[in-house]
Amino acid sequence: MGNFYVNYTVRGSSPTTVAAILAGRSAVVTSAQPNTIVVFDKESDEQSEDVIANLACRLSHDLSCPVLAVLNHDDDILWYRLYAKGEVLDDYNSTPGYFEPSAEPSAPSGGDAKKLCETFGASSVAEVEDILRKSSFDEGGYPFAVNRHSDLVAALGLPDFAVGYGYANLSNGELPDGLTEDDIIKVS
Repeated sequence: MGNFYVNYTVRGSSPTTVAAILAGRSAVVTSAQPNTIVVFDKESDEQSEDVIANLACRLSHDLSCPVLAVLNHDDDILWYRLYAKGEVLDDYNSTPGYFEPSAEPSAPSGGDAKKLCETFGASSVAEVEDILRKSSFDEGGYPFAVNRHSDLVAALGLPDFAVGYGYANLSNGELPDGLTEDDIIKVS
């Protein structure tokens, strides 16, 4: 069994402001590292695309800043959607057709390396493009979505604790390396 997780990377807001917007939800908000916050939401762990899209849209709109919603499904799919001011800027699926029994394996779809790099202040456009385009089935590709996500986070300069963790992990006391109880806000 592979990884199952959803989280949101928010750029340009404060943890207390994000936590206030999430009031009434069960969520965990990290400290800003560097100028980036990661949100873990209980309802999103169910992996409903509608729930994920609605929360990411709301956060980006209410905070007036970019939000990257990421889903890893069983380490077979890395899916993301990038929002700004409530609008979708970019979306990506590493394994389109995964849930269609008759679909043939295909290359990843979507993903705009330049947009991602501009949004998060990274200069590694070619590296991000390579990460997004490698098929899971190619030699040197990504057999596990968590590895693709890890490389993407590193290339964009995002906190590595966004990789491999969802709300269930943190609510069970499993804190990623680099985070302590003092580094998180629990929202309920």
